[in-house]
Amino acid sequence: MIDETVPPDRFAAALPRHVVSAGVLLTDPDGRVLMLRQARPYPGHPVWWQIPGGLADHGEQPCRTAVRETEEETGLRLRGPLQLLAVDYRRAADGWPPVIDFCFDGGTTAQHPVLSPEHDAYDWRSPRDWHGGLQPVQRRWFAALWQARRDGRPRYLTDGVAH
Repeated sequence: MIDETVPPDRFAAALPRHVVSAGVLLTDPDGRVLMLRQARPYPGHPVWWQIPGGLADHGEQPCRTAVRETEEETGLRLRGPLQLLAVDYRRAADGWPPVIDFCFDGGTTAQHPVLSPEHDAYDWRSPRDWHGGLQPVQRRWFAALWQARRDGRPRYLTDGVAH
């Protein structure tokens, strides 16, 4: 119930804060998935491989975040409307607030990435070959993304686990 005696700015300031992020699943003509290796770890995490993507700017729509971050990190320009693969609600952990993470299907490209300083390597591997290269917490998340792409049905995830 909303207390109408509370000024709107105080009410808004009391709402929970979440971070929004977005990325893309890109494949090459051989069906291999592109991932980038972080040059430096995020606070609370080891260096790991990840799909192109990142945090949304204030007020930025998730699809725009995915397109912008992909271009910034790889030099690759995505075309056309991107199809949603998954939304993952990640609860607060490791000093991070809750994160609402969107993943879109970036399609297929034959172009090679040109990395930003944020990443020190990239690789194209089959989904099966990526399984061993991912952190344990990423494996179910990645499997859900790949399945969503294969069957064309977006997934809702919590902490990387499909419902």
